[in-house]
Amino acid sequence: MSTTMTNIQWPNAGRVHLANVNVPRGLIATAFEHSSGSSFSAVDLVVDAGKIAEILPAGSPVDGILIDADGGQCWPTFADLHTHLDKGHILPRAQNPDGTIVSARSQVRADTGSYWRMEDVEARFEFAMMCAYAHGTSAIRTHIDCHVHNQEHISFDVFRRLRDRWEGRIELQAVALVSTELYDNAYSASIIDLVQQSGGILGGVTLRLSDSEETGPLDERLDRLFNLARARHMDIDLHVDENGAAASTTLAQIAQAVIRNEFKGRVVCGHCCSLSAQDDAVAARTIQLVKDAGITIVSLPLVNQYLQGRLPEATPRWRGIPLLRELQAAGVPVALASDNCRDPYHLFGDLDLLEVLGSGIRLGHLDVDLSPWPGAITDRPFEAMGVEGGTLRAGASANLVLFRERSYDELFARHGADRIVIRNGKRIDATPPDYRMLDHLFHPGIAKRNVD
Repeated sequence: MSTTMTNIQWPNAGRVHLANVNVPRGLIATAFEHSSGSSFSAVDLVVDAGKIAEILPAGSPVDGILIDADGGQCWPTFADLHTHLDKGHILPRAQNPDGTIVSARSQVRADTGSYWRMEDVEARFEFAMMCAYAHGTSAIRTHIDCHVHNQEHISFDVFRRLRDRWEGRIELQAVALVSTELYDNAYSASIIDLVQQSGGILGGVTLRLSDSEETGPLDERLDRLFNLARARHMDIDLHVDENGAAASTTLAQIAQAVIRNEFKGRVVCGHCCSLSAQDDAVAARTIQLVKDAGITIVSLPLVNQYLQGRLPEATPRWRGIPLLRELQAAGVPVALASDNCRDPYHLFGDLDLLEVLGSGIRLGHLDVDLSPWPGAITDRPFEAMGVEGGTLRAGASANLVLFRERSYDELFARHGADRIVIRNGKRIDATPPDYRMLDHLFHPGIAKRNVD
């Protein structure tokens, strides 16, 4: 029996031989390298009992129900290292009048106080997970707003319930997002037990807007944070330098704090936009510190091109991405992630990491050498999360995303619109959920629609 990926009928049972498939280099663990060009390894995959049974040279003798990929691509499922599922999809009732981060913050705080009850947060949170799952994501880290008093109890309760409900489909992690004071105030300190009991991660915001700001208070707060994380056996994930001010050099301070405190846990720093506004010497020194500290950098290209460089009634002169190519060249692990979707921080987005990757490639001119960049949504974020996945290897769960497109130019031209998602050896419905499922949150009198 044989079929192709033009109109694939993936069997629900039996041994499947996926032939003539291209896997991005670096995302496959084999003892051989059969290349169909500089960017891919051409292989056959044998799937059996929900696992990748074998990875073979392309053209190997057929062992199972044959599906001919005809040179199409096979990727491992994706990991989204930085999202905000608690605030997603509030756009129908929370607009951003000028597209700035200041307006986004005020709109979200107001919406939180007015609407973020259990049913509201859970409906939007799970809708976002359904989007990500349909697009081929199997691991998500979400930041949880802890700015409005007592909101953390509602949102972390939703997180724990959905983490359990989605077990086996999406590995879900949560980060407590607190203010620039980090945990050096009574309110933020009061939530630490909740975060730890929820299996969460310590997070917060660091930035500097002018050279006149003292660096000492942040150093003290970082030392407290790393000592706290060490004592509690927790990892750290921070929002860092989300602005275009050259004076915002807190990424270097964080790296120095990791080294100074000999912190051995995982550290992720998101955004890091101001790195692109600093002179070459400052940026190079910071990148070396980040490498020495073992920090993973996660860039949010869709959101930061939306927020950063906003000018009143004018075209932006600057786009908010860090020095992606320089970080990668220095050996710093770099990931790309979705961040916000359909809220005042970003009017668009669908938790589709292929869209995120394609946008990052365009914005960062990463097309010069594409080979490192599939890892930005696969193996590197999985590693940063401490979760298994991100590469294809014999014996691993058959969690795959298949594309008809044979090359990167074909793939990013059409965004993998006809992708096929395989989870534990079985094909899932890759249709994203209908937005009408959320209508009851925004229009009184409309009945809630089933999201199961």
